[in-house]
Amino acid sequence: MKKKLLLLAATGALAIANAGYAQDSEVVRASTIKDNKGEVLYNEGVTLLEQRNYASAIAKFNNAIAEKADFAEAYYNRAVAKEKIKNYDGAIEDYTQAIELQASANAYFARGRIYQEQGDFDLAEADYTSSVAIDPNMAKAYYYKGVIKFLSELYQAAIDEYTSCIAVDPQYYYAYNDRGSANRSLEQYEVALADYTEAISINPSVDFLYSNRGAVYRLMKKYDEAIRDYDEAIRLAPQNAMMYNNRGLAKLGKEDYEGALEDFASAKSCDASYYRAFNNAGNAYYKQKKYAEALAEYDAAIKINSKFGQTFLNRGIVKEMMRDEKGACADWQSAVELGEPSARGYLSSQCY
Repeated sequence: MKKKLLLLAATGALAIANAGYAQDSEVVRASTIKDNKGEVLYNEGVTLLEQRNYASAIAKFNNAIAEKADFAEAYYNRAVAKEKIKNYDGAIEDYTQAIELQASANAYFARGRIYQEQGDFDLAEADYTSSVAIDPNMAKAYYYKGVIKFLSELYQAAIDEYTSCIAVDPQYYYAYNDRGSANRSLEQYEVALADYTEAISINPSVDFLYSNRGAVYRLMKKYDEAIRDYDEAIRLAPQNAMMYNNRGLAKLGKEDYEGALEDFASAKSCDASYYRAFNNAGNAYYKQKKYAEALAEYDAAIKINSKFGQTFLNRGIVKEMMRDEKGACADWQSAVELGEPSARGYLSSQCY
């Protein structure tokens, strides 16, 4: 007799505040306003930049630099304008010129943000480090250093950077959120809860703060607390598929299968391409031994995303339960090829 197979449930997504919350580069004015052509052109450019007329602003800064070649502020603000029109290489060149003429924390930070967006974490971190060397109170530079460490899975190092950010600015709730996420990744759940709770106390109107805290409660099997947090997240973001999906996972943990399926259906209604909700609906049906319904959900998930190995693993388990051994082995083979580590054990024990 073959061993009993276990189903792996897809976890909810972890949000860090960096996602979609990039800091804008700050516009700077000239340190003095002089009655000369270069300064006049420069300040006209600043006005256009603030009016979001980026092409005209760049033209003014070009003319200002032609009048005064060592005009650091003009290079900096021209870089800001170029960044706004997604001319990132041009922006980096101008920030670099501004730094060479007059190094500033803002210029290093702004250039670092572009490097980070381009995936060059080493150059970005070096620029953030230069930022805080010039201005030790630049909280956002510590924060983004923490983001780099977090994304590199150096969680304790990330915690240290977020803590430095908070020391400078105790109201920087993004840093509390991300420090909570780093602590969650280290399975330090009580500490993570405290960080998310502090972030919520600073800004109770941010949906993902509740979702993240709910995720920790769910990992601690405190499902009622998790559901309450997801309820609030959904109230704040009623069209966010992930929030419904995550609440469904908490209900799945409580063995409230019908409630979980309702939430997964809501997630799919919000976003028909949210394959995790289909996968998790399949899990809910599997738990009820409704294998045909589970199979249909996994099929739909794979149709949306054929690179998600966990769904192939789960579908293989259901096919095994339905005595489709050939189909099960084929799915487990696909899961292995897609990097799902636990699929290898099923493949070796059931198919060879």
